[in-house]
Amino acid sequence: MPKSHDLPESSLKSADFLISRLHRVVRENVERPLTDAGYSLRTHWILSCLSQQPLSQQQVCNALAIDRSDMVRIVDELEKRGLLTRARDKKDRRKHTLTLTETGHAARKHSDAIVESAIDSVFRGLTKKEKQTFHRLALKVLAPADASDDAAQAEAKQ
Repeated sequence: MPKSHDLPESSLKSADFLISRLHRVVRENVERPLTDAGYSLRTHWILSCLSQQPLSQQQVCNALAIDRSDMVRIVDELEKRGLLTRARDKKDRRKHTLTLTETGHAARKHSDAIVESAIDSVFRGLTKKEKQTFHRLALKVLAPADASDDAAQAEAKQ
């Protein structure tokens, strides 16, 4: 990948270009160590999503924007590895509830540490305060998109 100082000034002034480039840098730096440890980025996301409480497979699909057929394949793999269990919902038999196992919680902690280290490496040029500001601003930028997604989902249910 070309260095920033090798890029045309017009590219460096373009927010969409910089966001895309940052996405690629983060993804490359995170995926490599995760893969070396036996995880994928999606696996990490799913483990993180389930770390607080069991969720339906559809809730995880929606939260992470993962296609249902891809989710089935990933959940099959995670279940085989003993990282989660999948059970029919007692109230709605059409739903599957995903729950992390003890091994799954340990894997989530391991993948979190890997991702945190990779992100620290990518953002090593920022101070702690700048990292916090970046995070706060990213959430602020994403808030209107999240609200639009919520409204679209509510409308689809009607």
